[in-house]
Amino acid sequence: MKRIANTPMRVTLTAWALCAGAVPAMAAAQAPAKPAAVAAVQHATKKVVVYDLATLDTMQTLGIPVAGVPKAQFPQYMAGYGDAKYAVAGSLFEPDYDALSKIKPDLIIVGGRSAAKAEVLGKVALTLDFSVKPATMLQDMERNIAQIAEMYGKQAQGKALVAKIHQEVQELRQLSSQAAPGLLLMAVNEKVMPNAPGTRFGFLFDVFGAKSAITAQDIPPRGTAYTFNDVAKLNPAWIYVIDRNTGTGSAAGGGAIIPSQQVFDNAQVKATTAGQKGQVVFLDPKGWYLMGSTGPTALLNNVAQLKQAYRAAGLQ
Repeated sequence: MKRIANTPMRVTLTAWALCAGAVPAMAAAQAPAKPAAVAAVQHATKKVVVYDLATLDTMQTLGIPVAGVPKAQFPQYMAGYGDAKYAVAGSLFEPDYDALSKIKPDLIIVGGRSAAKAEVLGKVALTLDFSVKPATMLQDMERNIAQIAEMYGKQAQGKALVAKIHQEVQELRQLSSQAAPGLLLMAVNEKVMPNAPGTRFGFLFDVFGAKSAITAQDIPPRGTAYTFNDVAKLNPAWIYVIDRNTGTGSAAGGGAIIPSQQVFDNAQVKATTAGQKGQVVFLDPKGWYLMGSTGPTALLNNVAQLKQAYRAAGLQ
């Protein structure tokens, strides 16, 4: 099913919101949907290609089939999407238009890394952008889950999933509020980059409620190295590590992947309060870097890991 002629993606999104009864604020803000667009969206759930991993996570959790997926380093619980029965429709960044011509999707869903291709994909089939913004992470996730559940008549399962997410995050926040301030580092082999509230992975603080030992103003300018001597000087009580290369399955710039556990096994880290108390937490690399915690299973798994770490430290 081709995209409706002269119907921009923005109107398409509004059409879906109107026909499904979802996101009234979005519907009110956009142009009125054309009747043809509404009818098209109502019938667009037969054959779906999904480029957004968080959406795939949601669809797997709700038991919704898909026809095409990107080639990616899926987390273990989504490894089934690597089976031959799923058509490979490109990468997380670049669609394969030859593959799409063979799949003939009724609907394409993008988000995050693939969002930049929404407009061109809209010429192939009806296209929805389910991107999640860090500042409104839980609200955007709830909206996306509700929309997907509505499209496939799984409203009860969607509401239960959203309720579970809110409950688990609230329980985590009760624990994280008791923990001393920590430092979040993204590791690219031996290179480490700090994150603070309001930054890319700042949802550790903004959503999950952990306390940060630094602010965004403390992050060095782009191109300035952050070293383990800086970590030792800061002496955080907690160190949270995201291993970028393990998350993607390849080393940035090529070469071998050096696991973060090996990189952080050094005197500077061991001298910190976090090192002395065993409070260096190696966050699930795929759940954090690849998924960004924006898929429901990824988020719940990441919340569970942090709750376990805090309880192991005696927090209740």
